Amino acid sequence: MRLSATLIVKNESRFIEDCLSSLAGIVDEIVVVDTGSTDDTVERARRYPVKLGFFPWCDDFSAARNAALEQATGDWILYIDADERFRPLTADWRQQIDRPDIAAARLRLHPRVGWTAYSELRLFRRDPRIRFEGVVHERVHGTVDAVCRADGLHVGMCDVALDHVGYEDDQAAKVPRNLPLLRRYLAEDPNRVYCWWHLGDQLKTAGDNEGAVEAWRNGIAAIARLPASAIRDSESTPYLSLIQHLHGSGEAVDALLAEARARFPRHLALQWIEAKIALERGDIAQALPVFERLAAIDAETFHDEDLAYDKAIFTHLAQESLALAAFRSGRFADAAVHYRQAALTAPNRQEMLVKASLASARAGSL
Repeated sequence: MRLSATLIVKNESRFIEDCLSSLAGIVDEIVVVDTGSTDDTVERARRYPVKLGFFPWCDDFSAARNAALEQATGDWILYIDADERFRPLTADWRQQIDRPDIAAARLRLHPRVGWTAYSELRLFRRDPRIRFEGVVHERVHGTVDAVCRADGLHVGMCDVALDHVGYEDDQAAKVPRNLPLLRRYLAEDPNRVYCWWHLGDQLKTAGDNEGAVEAWRNGIAAIARLPASAIRDSESTPYLSLIQHLHGSGEAVDALLAEARARFPRHLALQWIEAKIALERGDIAQALPVFERLAAIDAETFHDEDLAYDKAIFTHLAQESLALAAFRSGRFADAAVHYRQAALTAPNRQEMLVKASLASARAGSL
């Protein structure tokens, strides 16, 4: 089984070499398609054993991805971005996809520092029926599903990780590019929930809070139009952003949160928000079991099939919330313990230690 890695790149001088270094000697072919770099991305790529191609940018990510697929010759395809790093997790990872019963496979994506991993479909057979769709947030899911139905195949899992390092860049610089692409795609397919979320996120970044709220509400409306079988936890993003925005603005979110929790009952971030609001209202009985459950999760090994979570809700935020609940209940010694636990990972470590000392003093005065 030969594996081809495909990349589309533009002005990726900062990232390209580390990506190619992670692939060289592990995959059998690396296809790099440049879409108009004006820096030294192409020169840096040529330092590695790559098949280099060029594709004129046409405001269509799928067209560029599919152009890269046309140049690949392997039996299987890995699609990867320049700001990602390829990392096999087990020695037999190739055998996990070299099987006749699967058309594609998910791997483990680490989206950013401080967040948990989730599964993403990045590996698939080189098959002319499998192609990317969507001018932005391009995916092969639709064509992979069609191949699976036609050939009686399924999607497997492969013990490979991708470490994404690019989210720390200034996202505001990408807004002028992303907004017209998102609007164009949503005009063609208004049921793309994630694109509604991303449109809202980009509008908020641009300072248009009203536009962001409207986009997120449109995303929620799109969820309602989907068949129940098509709704995954990853479709929850418009709810999450809208609830956080409205709550942060002092608006009531009870009905919206109840609706979201009913649709996504296992969503840990929604559970966290619900418990946080309950604690703010003084409902410790409702909040406490959620914080205890979240604090019991090992953030370093936790992996969800659909969602990445901020590790803070399992570490210092959970411990700080447990401390506050204990303090308000008069359990000052317990509060001190939780504040010290929070201090282990909290960015405001000194504040947590001061609160631990105050709680200990209250416990000693009883």
